[in-house]
Amino acid sequence: MDVAYSMSLIDANVYHSPMHKGVRETDSRASYTEDQQEAITAALSKWTNVARSVVNGYTRTGEGIPYRKKNTLASVELDGVEYEPSELARRYGVPRGKLQSRLKAGWSTSEALGLTPRKRASSGVATQLVIEGASYPSVNEAARAYGVDAGVVALRLRKGLTPEQAVGIAPMYVHQSDERALLWSFENEYGCDARAMLEDFRRRDLNTVATDTRLRRLFCRWGVWPYVDDRLVMPLAAEFCLLTGLNVESLKKLDVDCYQAEHALTGKAVITFQKKRASSHTRSEEQSLHLDLLDVELAKDDNLEVEEKFIEEGSVVRVERLFRLILAITAPIREYAPSELQQRLFIFEDVEASRTVGKTVIVGIDPKGKAATWYGRFANEEGLKKSFGDNFKFNLARCRPTLVTNMVLAGADIFQVQAAISHANIGTTAIYLDEHRLQPVFNSIVSGALEGITRRSIEYQAGKKGAAGAGAIRNVADPDAFHETLSGCGCYDPYSPSEMVRKVTRHKEGGVCRHWNMCLFCDQAVVTENSLPKIIVYRRRVSAVLEQGSPSIEPRRKLLEDVVKLIDRVLEENAVFPADVLAEAKIKAVQLDDILVDQLIYQGI
Repeated sequence: MDVAYSMSLIDANVYHSPMHKGVRETDSRASYTEDQQEAITAALSKWTNVARSVVNGYTRTGEGIPYRKKNTLASVELDGVEYEPSELARRYGVPRGKLQSRLKAGWSTSEALGLTPRKRASSGVATQLVIEGASYPSVNEAARAYGVDAGVVALRLRKGLTPEQAVGIAPMYVHQSDERALLWSFENEYGCDARAMLEDFRRRDLNTVATDTRLRRLFCRWGVWPYVDDRLVMPLAAEFCLLTGLNVESLKKLDVDCYQAEHALTGKAVITFQKKRASSHTRSEEQSLHLDLLDVELAKDDNLEVEEKFIEEGSVVRVERLFRLILAITAPIREYAPSELQQRLFIFEDVEASRTVGKTVIVGIDPKGKAATWYGRFANEEGLKKSFGDNFKFNLARCRPTLVTNMVLAGADIFQVQAAISHANIGTTAIYLDEHRLQPVFNSIVSGALEGITRRSIEYQAGKKGAAGAGAIRNVADPDAFHETLSGCGCYDPYSPSEMVRKVTRHKEGGVCRHWNMCLFCDQAVVTENSLPKIIVYRRRVSAVLEQGSPSIEPRRKLLEDVVKLIDRVLEENAVFPADVLAEAKIKAVQLDDILVDQLIYQGI
């Protein structure tokens, strides 16, 4: 076309439409599907709850059951001094076995050695017990009800067992590997300290009792965690990324002051972040995301009722709550962080490095390092690969297009998306949407545009004036006022494109519209006899693509099928044009070079 114009073979200027990149072939940066989002959200919520429990602190449950320890005692305390049991047995002339049995029966050391008389419980004193909801006035009554010796019940109670255990309806001891025994050990032997328990199990090599993996699973269930590590912090980072749509580079540079409840100018909640790729000599790296932009509201019909926002609680509430949680969970390790990381929002302990160097090592989010290892581990441990296949890719980079997808499906227009993901140019947003297969959602406007063109074309052919109001065509008597565009559509006024075209193309008032590739979207356009051959070629191209069944067009198959139906309606005899005009157009279409067809249409395919 440029060569033809330079040789004066055509007399119309050529305006090139922007040619975007192709659709991504992998899902490494594609948005998560609805099923994937549901599974990921559930997994992230679990870890968010664990983090919240860690911040709130653990409350003893008393629901654990002790395990039966070995009969031998490692040491015995007497008058504040630790002794070997055999040493005390020899010194005071008490058989060791007898000493051991007395101590295990609840006798004090001095009583077991015969140094002080045994203090026995007063007989005949009623001890009320409640067992299985029933109240018993004494130990004897309870023992009689359950067929157990009263002395045995009393001994068990003195040893600290529950009434149910004392009468034999609940186990007194369970195997050491039993979850109830592990809970009892956590609460009674390790003082509710998950780190102490994990490291002691490693030191004593108690893998046969519980492996590291099983202990971590139990800690997660109990709402505790041994370290402020990647397993605890990275899920919070992923959820933050899903909520805000920040890219990974911006996310890892966030600082502890990035959230402001009230922006100095707007008075609204905002996240300040750095975006180096978007900076220029006129645009700073420092940018702001107003969180209310993420809440999409849809209007219904003419009464402008507002539908429910796609984020249930609102982004401001959820982001602020998550931000406070991140600060609280990372507070204990900030003093160990190097100076360049102390103000970073997302930091965590590299446990393996800490163990190697013998001191606490704190790192930040590094997509090519520790965080990348967490991606695969999280996908495996949370069953994502099992659910979605070994080729499933989980990473933070997919959170940004996922947010955009949710906004689009919630009814956001391209300008709302542009503001939410901080693109300086609307064209960049359009390219982004196309690269992430989101353009088909916006392309629904094509259907409405073709319907409008059909209506206006019928009115034009019939010589009728369009309905009054915005976008109505003007019946211009002067035939010179009617222009043929490069797309083939007829335009009533190239100096006055429709409102949508003005916004997208930044049309300058008083100038001619040069964006001929937007004609399908313009309220000034109609289908003329000259348009028919090109539209027929377009239909042929779309039909061929649909027949080929290429995977790249599957996301927009429904749209293309609808477009074919709409064009077919235009091409019906006497719907807009008579049979002879349609027949002539079909002949011209056979001879028409595909390069003359609107490039915007090709990008749609």
